[in-house]
Amino acid sequence: MAGEPLRIGRITVDARPIFDSAEASGGFYRVANLLHIQTRAALLRRFLLFREGDPYDPVKLEETERNLRLFDFLVSASVTASPPHDGVVDVAVVTRDSWTTNIDGDFSNDGGVAAYDVNLTQKDLFGTGGELQLRHERGVERDGNAIELLHPAALGPYWNLDALYAKNSDGDEEKLALERPFFSYTTAWTASVLLDHVLQNERIFQQGEVAARFRREHRELALSHSHVLHADPNGRSSIVGGIDLLDDTFSHLPGRANDVIPGGRHFRFLDIGYESAGFRFVKLDYVDRDLEEQDFNLGRFTSVHAAISPRRSGNNALTVRLRASEGMGYAFNSHSFVIGQISASTRAPHDRNTIVSLDGRAVTRFQTRYPQAFVARVRLDLGWQLDRDVQFLADGQSGLRAYPDFAFEGSRRLIVNVEHRLFLGRELLQIFGPGIAVFADSGQAVDGRFRGMKSDVGAGLRIGIARYESALIRIDWAYALNASPLNRRGPVWSISTMQAF
Repeated sequence: MAGEPLRIGRITVDARPIFDSAEASGGFYRVANLLHIQTRAALLRRFLLFREGDPYDPVKLEETERNLRLFDFLVSASVTASPPHDGVVDVAVVTRDSWTTNIDGDFSNDGGVAAYDVNLTQKDLFGTGGELQLRHERGVERDGNAIELLHPAALGPYWNLDALYAKNSDGDEEKLALERPFFSYTTAWTASVLLDHVLQNERIFQQGEVAARFRREHRELALSHSHVLHADPNGRSSIVGGIDLLDDTFSHLPGRANDVIPGGRHFRFLDIGYESAGFRFVKLDYVDRDLEEQDFNLGRFTSVHAAISPRRSGNNALTVRLRASEGMGYAFNSHSFVIGQISASTRAPHDRNTIVSLDGRAVTRFQTRYPQAFVARVRLDLGWQLDRDVQFLADGQSGLRAYPDFAFEGSRRLIVNVEHRLFLGRELLQIFGPGIAVFADSGQAVDGRFRGMKSDVGAGLRIGIARYESALIRIDWAYALNASPLNRRGPVWSISTMQAF
């Protein structure tokens, strides 16, 4: 009948294998399709935000597409509506699988310090969407082995489970996290629970050298629940309440009884907050992940939380914790934008551990024959009366690619990165997407004023693997323009399986 709202008609779900019939022209591609676990249409239907017969809401189609793109077992996802007919629109959901059994590694020597980890990952476990990871790591600070289970529907769709057990050379970690996040503008509430226990050795650095070593045991139990105050396709606001029970205990290591170690922290926070978020998404490929499309939310975000930990004994005084953050983006056009966030946290009246952080990013995607992207980032961290175990580092891991790990440390940090990326724009052998990049980094970590920024310039090779979880191989040649306590001016090679920023 004329004037009646449109409804959802037929929903078709087309879950495609890694390689379609046109691509699977050789034995390797056919075997790859046979060996991987094919995503079931029934699994994808569980995560649709609409059903046949529902009122047609184009925003829910867009949200579903973004949600599906977050799954590691999918390379791509599209959700489109047909032209209206007979009072309904039909919806087509089309996805492309990635490899489900992955053996990959993260190899790096950022700043000249070698580290690696090797992962065996089974995605879409038994066709449920779950993921099991086995990991062996040789890091800068410790070696370790871990097993982790991730599941996007532990108690139903969008109930995200993360269970981790790690046995390291200096301790272990056990973590259990369950979260129901905002997955649609119609989500009425969220909830989360976190149990975490970490036992490991920590270090404090000074002039690139270890100034103190100590044992740290961390225990945390956090519960939160939010209730939506207002929601529409442009954004939502909510009130959040929860508890956060924190215990950090520090002790001397054998042979280092004279090291100055942090004091213990024991809090029982009752937390209440207000959060709001706007929805203005930009979808781009060839920015960080080659062929894989990314969603950038430029909507304004606000979060304000206040918590109180009552006095329990003479060593545990009443403590107030304040946290706030604000962020938003601005689009110059459909392929160029800036996005930034500022956050602050403090405790009162004692041991304030006050931190103010600013993170900004600019992206321009050039529509040329060979896709190009210019990406810039600035990161500023300022601290006052910091806990003794809190330091900001400026080094190979934080964005100064030609400088060793732990090269610079302090209560304040500034990092600036710029990089221009040029991509081939297609896959070779339906697997590899090569590209190149030129870049410059500059930064410093200090306890006083920023003086004598440390900089590098360089070029690198990028090999995107859109149908594989690691997604990228990054090989960089960087030249340090300044010396540090740990290295002189000169070139450094590094290899990693993730972008530097």
